Amino acid sequence: MTFKPAPFLEGRRAALATGILLVVNFVLLIVFFAKPVAGSTFFLFVISLLLWLPILYVAWRAWTCFTLAYWIDRNAITVVYGPVRQTIPLGDIQEIRRAAAVADWQQGAPVVQGPNGEADWAVERLVRRWPGLARWLCYGPELGTRRVLKGKRVNSLASQPLADQILLVTVQRTYGISPDDPERFLAALDDFHALGPTHLVEQQRHWPAVARWPLWQDPVLMGLLAAGFVGFLVLLGVAIFRFTGLPYALPLWDNLDRRLIFVFPAFGLAVWLINGAWGLLVHRRHRIAAALLFSGAVAAQLAALVALLSVTRG
Repeated sequence: MTFKPAPFLEGRRAALATGILLVVNFVLLIVFFAKPVAGSTFFLFVISLLLWLPILYVAWRAWTCFTLAYWIDRNAITVVYGPVRQTIPLGDIQEIRRAAAVADWQQGAPVVQGPNGEADWAVERLVRRWPGLARWLCYGPELGTRRVLKGKRVNSLASQPLADQILLVTVQRTYGISPDDPERFLAALDDFHALGPTHLVEQQRHWPAVARWPLWQDPVLMGLLAAGFVGFLVLLGVAIFRFTGLPYALPLWDNLDRRLIFVFPAFGLAVWLINGAWGLLVHRRHRIAAALLFSGAVAAQLAALVALLSVTRG
């Protein structure tokens, strides 16, 4: 059986915010291509790139809010949000708390504003420092929110505030959920529990395969990959800032058009993309090979930077 969450508007808020950010980004790109090449165009490009960080995050929150659902069968309750599947075996549930029982746990506990899962660390820090930002940065504040109540770890996967959630207490942790019809949900839970499981399942969270790549937990490889992208930005920045001071024909480059200096950042981007793609393909089996590919891209960009500085020197 599938139960929808209690109605909430967070998905629409996140979708609206995503749309606004995309429009702003589109306007920045229009200005970037309309302006003559100058230092300000480079900063516009960088701002446009950085804007994709909040765009992707808010779009992620919209996806999770729109897809939140609770599946229940004889074996487990499965909480679905985005690509994530949280499995809670029925046999692991020791206690169910509602209303006054939840308020008893909540009494005296510190207030937690917004989601604080693995993907929310940046927003969590901003909201912790400036609580007033919560209304602008937190979408689905009880979807993926972790807290400790009475010494128990509580993971809320809900659309409603904590006081309105159903808490499913297990040995490992407690889960807060908010089906749209709590009475019908609890009746179904009793019925399925009485029938007994068809097979045993584990209490775990399932992420898509790409999210489980060891690359994301490898600071060396991630650092090299990031360095390659920064290398492309450095090449682009040097080319843009030196472009306006160059003659239309480059005497040190057989009098070729000065616009050809943008071949260097194009090369830097191409080598980063190609080596990066190969590195992503081989990193799970050959970490050293991936490191060599990523560092090779950085080395090639350094060589391109030296050549660019040589060609554009006064």
